[in-house]
Amino acid sequence: TENRCVHSSPKQPAQADTIDGADAQAAFVVRNRKRSGKEPTNMLELKHITKTFDTDAGRVKAVDDVSLTINPGEIFGIIGFSGAGKSTLVRCINLLERPTSGNVVIDGTDLTTLSDADLRVVRRRIGMIFQHFNLMPSRTVFDNIALALRHSELGKEAKAKKIEELLALVGLSDKSNAYPAQLSGGQKQRIAIVRSLAMDPDIILFDEPTSALDPEMVGEVLAVMQELAEDGMTMVVVTHEMGFAREVANRVMFINDGVIQEEGIPQEIFGNPKSQRLQEFLSKVL
Repeated sequence: TENRCVHSSPKQPAQADTIDGADAQAAFVVRNRKRSGKEPTNMLELKHITKTFDTDAGRVKAVDDVSLTINPGEIFGIIGFSGAGKSTLVRCINLLERPTSGNVVIDGTDLTTLSDADLRVVRRRIGMIFQHFNLMPSRTVFDNIALALRHSELGKEAKAKKIEELLALVGLSDKSNAYPAQLSGGQKQRIAIVRSLAMDPDIILFDEPTSALDPEMVGEVLAVMQELAEDGMTMVVVTHEMGFAREVANRVMFINDGVIQEEGIPQEIFGNPKSQRLQEFLSKVL
């Protein structure tokens, strides 16, 4: 059974239940324009992304000709069965998995054409939250976050102040000197989010950030993610948390066998699924 996000103040506009997809997207653009003070540009474009793997059983196409555009400040949810290609797709965005073909374009820069050195610079603008935290066990919480600031021009005191402010943001000010082994799973994931935020990213990618957590810890991580959404952070979220996708995302994509089967506002995806495969998926998780 899926854990539901039950937090108030969802990202969706109040009139979303009665407007179609085009109107919902227009409403999103207006909100983003008000927040940024300028006309939004296409932050992220995936153009015909395909990723294949060679296995003992033959060649497997994990992602098959996926194209999509994600705007600044948008929360884009990706749902689907296990093995459908969700994680592979999100890892293609920052080229942790290099696409077999296709282009990943961020603010007009095609990441697939960059040198390794230039790609490392661009990746500092792309936060990534994994299932299993990836904290260094031999370093304190403070030092784990400080690692993300090693390329920053901030002075030592400014870095410390920034880390303290970010820890306060997620309610973990008292854990600065703790080690990962002393934290719960939910606390570790909140620290992983802080580490990502320390880089001042333009976009954060979440690869099933709550899947490794005990049920009682899921809510505290989703609460932080919802706060980021309300503050205008651009997020791409692979998730099994249907409540979060339905309540917080601007758009949701259902991927099946590496192909975009359906994509639209949450009211359409969850309220009026068109494909039989999505109907089957929702019947199992809702």
